[in-house]
Amino acid sequence: MSQEAIGIELGLRLPLKGKSFFTNKNIHYVAKIPKNDFGTQIEKDKYSIKRFLANNNMPLKISSIYNFQQKIKLRNFLIKNLLSNHDIILRYNNKFLNTENQKAYGHFSVIVEYDDKTETAIIGDPEIPHYKTASLDQIIFSISDQIDGISRGLYIVSRK
Repeated sequence: MSQEAIGIELGLRLPLKGKSFFTNKNIHYVAKIPKNDFGTQIEKDKYSIKRFLANNNMPLKISSIYNFQQKIKLRNFLIKNLLSNHDIILRYNNKFLNTENQKAYGHFSVIVEYDDKTETAIIGDPEIPHYKTASLDQIIFSISDQIDGISRGLYIVSRK
């Protein structure tokens, strides 16, 4: 399944100027910035990740969202779930990774590993560079509502 097809099932909304970048005619383009910005609408039941997994007969389950404000709780969560071979999806605002003054936006990535000595996580991402390092403080900031008023967090994905 293509990223475009997944995006459509998750309620993807894109600005009109992005039309030339995609070929799928089912992508929803909007002229004005929506209340919750562009991107997916996974907060709505009809576009939820749980519904997407069920509709596509994927033998996976996804947790409710986890949010952290304390480093020790985030650290324990990462260690526990990585040791259990669960995938951890980070839903965050990419502002802390921006190095070229690009517009900050909501994004999803996978936490690949955690280094307890440096208190950093390696984040796997389809955007270049594909592996990024983030401190626990950066992750906590990126999932908070301090950047754009939208609270984000982490999900655990595991087999049913």
